[in-house]
Amino acid sequence: MLIALANWQDPEKRRRAALQALQTRDEEGLLELHRTYLALKGRRRARLSPHTLAAYEAGIREFLAWIWPLEAAGPRKPLWRVGADEVDLWLHALETQGSQRLEPPRRRPLRPASLALRLAAVRSFYRALRWAGVAAVPDTPTPTDPTPAHERRPALPARLYAKLLDHLAGEDAASRRDHLAARLMGEAGLRLSELVALDVEDVHLEEGLLRVRRGKGGRARSLPLGQSLLEELRAWLGLRLLYARAGESALLINLGGRRAHGQRMGARSLQLRFAGHYRALGFPARYRGVHLLRHTAGTRYYQGLRDLYAVAALLGHSDVNTSAIYAKMDREELKRRVEALEQG
Repeated sequence: MLIALANWQDPEKRRRAALQALQTRDEEGLLELHRTYLALKGRRRARLSPHTLAAYEAGIREFLAWIWPLEAAGPRKPLWRVGADEVDLWLHALETQGSQRLEPPRRRPLRPASLALRLAAVRSFYRALRWAGVAAVPDTPTPTDPTPAHERRPALPARLYAKLLDHLAGEDAASRRDHLAARLMGEAGLRLSELVALDVEDVHLEEGLLRVRRGKGGRARSLPLGQSLLEELRAWLGLRLLYARAGESALLINLGGRRAHGQRMGARSLQLRFAGHYRALGFPARYRGVHLLRHTAGTRYYQGLRDLYAVAALLGHSDVNTSAIYAKMDREELKRRVEALEQG
């Protein structure tokens, strides 16, 4: 993360620069201040993921677009005086009208999880302004969703997961890559960001381990893999040699396109691939995105181990309570119990 230390190291210069940026709506200057704060004072510092930083900056831009629209002569309220009331009004506008950064026909009301992400961004922004000595952090409670997390973000049921793997059972290179990706998320429990960050050197076939070096929050972990998944990895490593560009270290590579062919596969490319697979299979709308495959793995781990501490270690959770959701996602067990009640 690049930071302009000359602008922000001296407290008085930092205060003056931040105040000027607030007064002139210098969006890029304010984002630079925020990036510097995160790098020097944030909880994760340099370990903050690019994905999280991008989400924060999108939320900050969203807030600035509402509090001081580009076409307006001035802000609704001076940015250094913003408090909980203004943030509450902004969240209400997002919840009822949608994003001000979108054209009216494209605006959709935001759900509580999206509101919470944007609020986290604004809180982080105002912590940076507090560090600069120009503003306080608004005391706004986080929006809550009455729908349980395991209902909002379900695991892909075992039957549908099996259909997905069957769909990806072709012998062409793209099918074999996507089949491996599905298993690494759906059985090893990798996050999308962890998957696309994997390098060939992270695969330790002789030890039966996969090394995740870029986990959430900068946490690394080693995952034991089953024999069939190790064999699939071994086969893919041989196949990728035919397509990878010279010097490319990524485990998963693009297979198509003149520019990206043979280079590291990005998260968006993989998301689009799996969205196409889900459509081809006619999956219900509630099963969307690739993260549900990680939930499938978490549920599978819990069913097999019945040990939340082990599940937390395998999934890279810092808090075992985060893993408790997989006990609630065990729909197969719930189904067995309901059927047992009917039988009497």
